[in-house]
Amino acid sequence: MHDIVGEDHVDLYEKKQAYKEKAEEEAEEDHLSPSRWWFATTLFPLIAGTFGPMASTFSLCALIEHWRLIQDPTSTETEGQHVSDPSWVLAVNAVSFVIAIIANMFLLANNFGRIPFKIAQPVTIIGWYIASFMLIGLVAAAPSHLPLPPGEARTFSQAYYYAILAAALYFIVASLLVTTASGVWFGRYSSDFKLTFSQKTLMIQVLLFLGYLLSAAAVYAFVENWDYLDAVYWVDVTLFTIGYGDFSPKTHLGRSLFFPMAIGGILFVGLIVASISTLALDRASTKVSIRMVEKARQKALKKFDPKTGTTHLRPFKERRIENDPSTELKRRELEFDIMREVQQKAANDNRMLALGISVSAFVILWFIGAVAFWQAERGAGNWSYFESLYFTYVSFLTIGYGDFYPQDNSAKPVFVLWSLIALPTLTVLIGSIGGVINEGVNTITLWISDRLPEKTGALSAMKDEASKAKGSEFQSAKPPGFMDEGKSDDAKIDDPAHAEAVKGISQNMNEHPGGNAKDLAAGKYYRHYLLMKEMKNVVQHTGATPPRQYTYAEWAWFLKLLGEDESDEERHRRPWEVHESELAATANGEGPASAREQGGRLKPWSWLSQRSPLMTAVDEPKWVLERLMQTLEQELRQEGEKNLEQEKGRQPGTMNC
Repeated sequence: MHDIVGEDHVDLYEKKQAYKEKAEEEAEEDHLSPSRWWFATTLFPLIAGTFGPMASTFSLCALIEHWRLIQDPTSTETEGQHVSDPSWVLAVNAVSFVIAIIANMFLLANNFGRIPFKIAQPVTIIGWYIASFMLIGLVAAAPSHLPLPPGEARTFSQAYYYAILAAALYFIVASLLVTTASGVWFGRYSSDFKLTFSQKTLMIQVLLFLGYLLSAAAVYAFVENWDYLDAVYWVDVTLFTIGYGDFSPKTHLGRSLFFPMAIGGILFVGLIVASISTLALDRASTKVSIRMVEKARQKALKKFDPKTGTTHLRPFKERRIENDPSTELKRRELEFDIMREVQQKAANDNRMLALGISVSAFVILWFIGAVAFWQAERGAGNWSYFESLYFTYVSFLTIGYGDFYPQDNSAKPVFVLWSLIALPTLTVLIGSIGGVINEGVNTITLWISDRLPEKTGALSAMKDEASKAKGSEFQSAKPPGFMDEGKSDDAKIDDPAHAEAVKGISQNMNEHPGGNAKDLAAGKYYRHYLLMKEMKNVVQHTGATPPRQYTYAEWAWFLKLLGEDESDEERHRRPWEVHESELAATANGEGPASAREQGGRLKPWSWLSQRSPLMTAVDEPKWVLERLMQTLEQELRQEGEKNLEQEKGRQPGTMNC
C-alpha cells in the first residue's frame, strides 16, 4: 500500500511539472508572437471592456431626457423648454439600452472566465451592433419624425447628441471584438487568452467611476435644480479639476455635499489614470519592446557573416565575434555583449516609439477636438478655430480659466467624451517624456562622472544610482576560479567544496568518478547551501526599478549552478547555426518551445538564440530565482526518494501491495 501511495505522489508531481513546463512554453511562445496578436487578444478586449460601459452610460443619458427643445432666442440652448418625445422613441431607446447592458454583462463574464468565449463573444458583438443600429435609426429619423410646433425655434437637447456618441461607440467596440473573434475563428490564436489582474481592475474601476459620475449628477440635479445632463457635465468638469465656473453649487446643501463628492471622485480619477499609465507604459510597452528585441536579434543573425565573424546592429557600427577565440568563455562573452546591445537598441527604439505615439495621440486629440468644438460653438459661442485650439489646450492641461467653456447642447456631450480620453492620454505622454528624460539623465551622469578625476561625496552617490539604473552593478564575489578556462571539472578552485558545488547540476552527484562518498556528500550539501544563498541574494533584486540586469560574470555563475557551463563548447551553438535552425523550425511549423530536451534542459544554445535567458518575458532576477528554486526542489525530491528507497531496502519483510 505504501508503494501505491508513493507512486501516486510521484505521478501527481510529474503532472504538475508537466503542466508548469507547458505553461512556461506557452508564455514564451506568446511573448515572441507578433505584436498584432497582442492587440487583438489583449488591447481590443480591454478597450471594449472600458468603452462598452461608457457607451451604455451615454445611452442612459440619451434615455433619461427628452430629445427636443424649444429654444428661447434670448437665452442659451440649455435654458430651453423640453418637448415630450413620442412613446415609440422611448421604447426603442430603452430596448437598445437593455440589449447593450446584456452585451456588457456577457463581455464582463467572459473576461472574468465565467462564460466561454464562443458564447460570450457572439452575444456581445451582436448585442452591441443591434444597439448601435437602433440608435442610428432613431437619430436619423429624429429630424423628420419629431416635429416641433410651427414658428418655434427648434433644437435638439444634449440627450440627442449622447445618442449619437453611444451609437458610434457601440459600433467601434463591436468591430474591435469582431477582429479579435476572427483571429480565433481562423486559428491565429487560442480563445483561452485571459486579461491580467490589473486589466480586470481597470475595467472595474471604470465601471465604478461611471456609476459614481451618474449618481453624483443625479444628486446635484435634484439639489441644485439643474437639468440632469447639465449636472453630468458639471460633475465631469469638477472631477477632472478643470473648473470653468459656468456651473457651481449655490445651495448650502450642494456646497456641503461637494466636500466628500469632489475628493472621492478625484481619488477615482487618480486610480484610473494610474492603472492606464501602468498598462500603457509597462504592459503594452513591455510587449512591444520584446517584439523589438526579437526583430533586432533576427536582424543581427541575418547580417552575421560566418567568415569574418561580424554583424551590423546599426548601419555604420560593426560588431565582431571571433571564429576562433582564445577560450569558449571569451566567445560567449562577445555574444552576450552583442545581445545586450540588441536589447539597448530595442529599448531606445521602444522609448522613441512610445513617445511618438503619445505625442501623436496628444496632437490628434488637441486638433481634432478643436475642430469638434469649433463646429459645435459656431452658433452659441461664435468661436474661431484658433479660440477652439486655445480652449482645447487649456482644458487638456486641466487649467480651465473659464473665459471659454462649452455652451451648445452638442458641445457638452462631446466634451464629456473628449475629457474621458484626453486626461489619460496626457498622463501617458508625461510618462513617456519622463522615461526618455530619465534615460538621458542617467547617461549624462555616467559620462560626466567617468571623466572627473575622483569620485567622492554626492557625485559618487549619483554615479552609483545611475549605474544601478543602467544595470551595471555587479552582484558579489563568487568562488575563485569559477570563470577560469576549461570546464568546471577542471577549474582551479581553492575550496574543494566550491569546486564540487559548481560541477554541473544536471549530473548526479553520486555518480561522479573518483572521491569517496563522504566528500561527495559534503560537496552536494554545500551546493544546496549555495543555491539557497543565491536565492536569498536574487530575491533582493526582484521588483527593482528599473529592472535589474546581470553582468556576464553573474550569468556565468548562475548558469553554472543550473548545469549550463559557459566553458562547455558542446552545449553551445554558433550564431549562424542558430539562424539556420530557427529558419528550419519556422518552415516546419515548430515554435521556440521545441528547443527543450525531454528533461527540461535547453538544447545547445546561443546568447543570440530564442532560448537565450535574455529573451525571456520576465525580469532577469525572476527568471534566475525561478530556475534556482526549481533546481533545488528537484534535487531535494530526488534525494528524498532515493533515501526512501534505501530505507525500504534495509527493512526486511516489507510488503508491496
